[in-house]
Amino acid sequence: MTDRPLRVLFVVQGEGRGHLTQALTLRRWLTEAGHEVAAVLVGRSQERRLPAFFLEKIQAPVHEFASPNFAFDRRFRGIRPGRTLVRNLLHLPEFQRSLHRLHEAVQDVAPDLVVNFYEVLIGLLYRRAKLQPPLVCIAHQYFFLHPDYPFPPGFPLQRRLVRLFTRLTAPPGARKLALSFYEAPDLPERRLFVVPPLLRPELFELPLDRTENFLLVYLLNRGYADDLIRWHTRHPEIGLHVFWDNTERPDGWSPHPGLVFHHLNDRLFLEKMARCRGVVTTAGFETVAEALYLGKPVLMVPVEGHFEQRCNAHDAERFGAGIWSPRFELDRLLAFLPHYRSPSAAFRRWVAQAPMKILPHLTASTLRPVA
Repeated sequence: MTDRPLRVLFVVQGEGRGHLTQALTLRRWLTEAGHEVAAVLVGRSQERRLPAFFLEKIQAPVHEFASPNFAFDRRFRGIRPGRTLVRNLLHLPEFQRSLHRLHEAVQDVAPDLVVNFYEVLIGLLYRRAKLQPPLVCIAHQYFFLHPDYPFPPGFPLQRRLVRLFTRLTAPPGARKLALSFYEAPDLPERRLFVVPPLLRPELFELPLDRTENFLLVYLLNRGYADDLIRWHTRHPEIGLHVFWDNTERPDGWSPHPGLVFHHLNDRLFLEKMARCRGVVTTAGFETVAEALYLGKPVLMVPVEGHFEQRCNAHDAERFGAGIWSPRFELDRLLAFLPHYRSPSAAFRRWVAQAPMKILPHLTASTLRPVA
């Protein structure tokens, strides 16, 4: 793969599950190729804790730091832009300290390569401090910078803002790997390359032809739990397995028979996905990609006010992953199931190319300093 082993530093945005699982997969690939992931720095969200599966599997020292993040409403259902802006402004001194810690970490680790999983502070630090280690940025959001990306109609302000934020995470000299559900032309003059999703190897061990009478739900925000409980009282014949990060309730909490709330557990989540009739998720890229691979139809419900998730839902619906809805209308998914035609065969062929599409961008011979 490369002319010499590399010492690598990961910097990961800690919001949601996708960037964390992508980091796990890439760490495994790099280690198998003879490289070392020397440390992992994770931007901390005030609303969430790092899931146990990440800490157990990353097999490298993990250090958290305060990072800008979304503020949710009191019901934990949607993002509130005004509160997000005010809260992050109030925490500017803390973010300044995080920049200093990141700078010290880069100096202490002395990596040959820094890989950024969409964390904005490392992008800002590279601009301010002119760091020397090459920077490779990996996330599906870098597809937003591609002229072929199919944004949902309208939302001109949101488009400009999400592209601005995405550029802040990756200074101009950084190599950007845009994770996508499908192929699109590379733009080497912009250092932008479209690559398959970084899916967990455990996914490929699962059966592809099992279906049982339950739906799988991934809740990014626990405020939607009441909607699911009310729906299930009307449809007790349909099982629901719900995964969330609400530790105020015990793992396996069941408000009534047929409805179970699980704490985040990566292995159990995938096992349930392989057996379910369909998946309901808040439109995170990673979960939709996993469902696509397994041939499971998806109801995508973007978090209120979360434009990135609205984009994911629009893009995935166009590709054939399922349908999107502004609400958890599980009846729509049940009505859609008989009409679903899975694009999973083409998607699996694309996913199979991931190592050969991604790893060549992480070799000593292709890397160069950002400045």
